[in-house]
Amino acid sequence: MVLLLAAPAAADLRPRDTLIGMPSAGSARISAGAATSRYAVDDGSGATVAIAVTAACRETCTAAEPQQIANFLGTLVHGPEMELLTVQLDTPSQVDFDCGYGAQACYYGLQNKIVIGGNDTPAEDGASREFVLAHEYGHHVARHRLSPAPFPPAIDWGTARWSSHERICQLRRDRRVFPGSFGLHYFRDPGEAFAEAFARARFPVGAPPWRWLPALKPDDRALRAIRRDTLRPWRGRTALRLRGRVPPRRGRPAVRAFRTPLDGKVSLRPRGARRYLLRLTSRSGHLLRSAPRGLGFGNRLDFTVCGQTRLRLALRSAIRSGGAFRLLIQRP
Repeated sequence: MVLLLAAPAAADLRPRDTLIGMPSAGSARISAGAATSRYAVDDGSGATVAIAVTAACRETCTAAEPQQIANFLGTLVHGPEMELLTVQLDTPSQVDFDCGYGAQACYYGLQNKIVIGGNDTPAEDGASREFVLAHEYGHHVARHRLSPAPFPPAIDWGTARWSSHERICQLRRDRRVFPGSFGLHYFRDPGEAFAEAFARARFPVGAPPWRWLPALKPDDRALRAIRRDTLRPWRGRTALRLRGRVPPRRGRPAVRAFRTPLDGKVSLRPRGARRYLLRLTSRSGHLLRSAPRGLGFGNRLDFTVCGQTRLRLALRSAIRSGGAFRLLIQRP
């Protein structure tokens, strides 16, 4: 069955911002003439941020006060990635040139740089300049967070706990979201939805209308996941060790269940010389992966968790006799 999704209204079609790797030669020339200094973010952390004001903006912009920008950034939940950031204040025409016509801002991922206007002008959808800046900082946070394999980088996919809560894996499987779409599916890009949710965490009241996929409109759990992903980032898979006794080949299998709190690749590795017949199933008993010929030392069974919060493991010995088993599980 093909699911047809309603297209956004015409007023919703213009992206608010763009993600760019490296600047063009023209953008580099604009940046070269900017005056850059570091400013304390004034949140007690001691963190500082680089603020650059272009030459043209110094002459014509009406709200290009670097310390005010730094003070606002200090109100955002953040980690050490703040020290890596540069915010460049442009004139309106420079924003169009650097970010694309009609964009309110952009984020240069390979330069850790946000480009935004030096005038305090609301966006087309009513978002304040501070809200747009918070959206861009969401991209900066995701740029410096790990995403569980085999998923795309967090800047395209969203951070680990947020993306698992928002079911990004299932939504992509159903072709309802398009990670890293480079603006082609802007309002169904989970990287953009994460950045917008990050901004709404800072502005729970007075936020502009939610224009992204309705399923991704953040609830309280999503906002808590964003905060935790920012302050206590996911560092990689953790190990779980299972021990017990495995029945002989013709006996009833030993069954174990274990939690999978995040989406991503789960790997199962036997420890020891014994080989096992292994079946990995969902909570309801649906078969997900199996090793019908036996799994032994030096082999592993991989499965990508996509929405499952608990898995069941059924083991039997690959030989006639039973005995002790040891199994190492790595999970996100």
